[in-house]
Amino acid sequence: MPQVGLEIGQYGKITSKYYPAKKKARAWTTYRDIDGVCRPVDSWDTTEPKARAKLRGKLDDRQMPSKVAKEGRLTRDTRFGVALDKYLEELERDETMAQQTIDGYRRQIEKSDDKRADPDAIKIRPSLGHYRIRELDTPVLDTYFTSITTLGQKRKARWHKTIVGETLDLCKRHGAIKGDNPVNGVSKRAMRRKRSNPRAAAWERLQALRTQVQQWGRGEAIPGTPAYTFGPKRNAQELLDVMDMAAGSGGVRPHEVFAFLWEEVDGLDFDTALWQLEEDYDDGPEVRLTISGTVVPLKGKGWVRQSWLKVGDDKAYTVLLPWYAVKVLRRRWEAAGRPTRGLIFTSRNGRVKNPNNFNRVWRSARGAEFADITLRTYRKTVATATAEAKGVDAAGRQLNHANGSRVTAQHYVERAPEVPDNRDVLNAYAS
Repeated sequence: MPQVGLEIGQYGKITSKYYPAKKKARAWTTYRDIDGVCRPVDSWDTTEPKARAKLRGKLDDRQMPSKVAKEGRLTRDTRFGVALDKYLEELERDETMAQQTIDGYRRQIEKSDDKRADPDAIKIRPSLGHYRIRELDTPVLDTYFTSITTLGQKRKARWHKTIVGETLDLCKRHGAIKGDNPVNGVSKRAMRRKRSNPRAAAWERLQALRTQVQQWGRGEAIPGTPAYTFGPKRNAQELLDVMDMAAGSGGVRPHEVFAFLWEEVDGLDFDTALWQLEEDYDDGPEVRLTISGTVVPLKGKGWVRQSWLKVGDDKAYTVLLPWYAVKVLRRRWEAAGRPTRGLIFTSRNGRVKNPNNFNRVWRSARGAEFADITLRTYRKTVATATAEAKGVDAAGRQLNHANGSRVTAQHYVERAPEVPDNRDVLNAYAS
């Protein structure tokens, strides 16, 4: 039979010999170090037993690095829940990962202790944490992801696939998985996004919504929301200001409107005696707004302003504002005492405005007729209108997309049902 080699951290047979001329004994063996190289190790003492004992002590010290490395290593028999713990620890050490992204991953892994949460919501740890790593083969994972998509939760299935796949990649780096990651073999068909034409809203419909919000603010009944006859006055102006800035800022992402800063508005201190917004805008000074951040929820801190955009911290951009957006900013600026710093939209206590609270009130003002409109609709409407007037590239630039990005056309610009008039080309057939 072939000789079995030493594993890392193991040593061979210990041999010893007494040398009368030196009046000393030597004990020696071969040890395989953590780098995989076999090296001779020896010790000397007055007798062979003492030399052997001394050598074993030296070998114990030498084995410590390999023991430490192996103690934290995942094996095929490790529970997947332990691997999830290591995965989350790895995310926390990753300086490129935003904290809200880590919190989002954690919410998909752990069962929520919030009493308002759905107790039957599918989470990764309760579903897969008790499996041993070797038991999580492709059939088991395919069944798991299919059970999620069967409930119509394709987005959750894709999210879980990412988390489970990255955790099993970690297991592979620990040597707990031989061969391919089993997630690579699961069916992708059921998780695919359904392709649909982006749905923008015509400017006229957004204007009609604006009129309805004004009616809602006066306490009038609107479709889906009854009349309001008692209690504190509704703050329709706050809703209208956010709506106007969502459109006037050029279709920013939904949460970015709540991160606008006074110090990033340039040209707002114009002389109103010389310039009337509705009449003289074309000849008046230019007011610019720099968009550099968004608001995000952080566990234990609530909503905070993040000083970079979705596309990265070096992607801030500046837009020229239309007259109605300038009018909103000038009014709020004067009412706030002409501040030079701070958030433009804040909560009652001056903190970051919670988008969820805004949406809850706005949902009531939209009623049934405009229930489908969200702040993202403004982004799609701006993209569609800009593309129709100046082309898709201009629309992508307006949305701060990368040059040549297909995202603009695929997800934001609504495709017209009627193609352009090309009869001059088609008539060539009969000429």
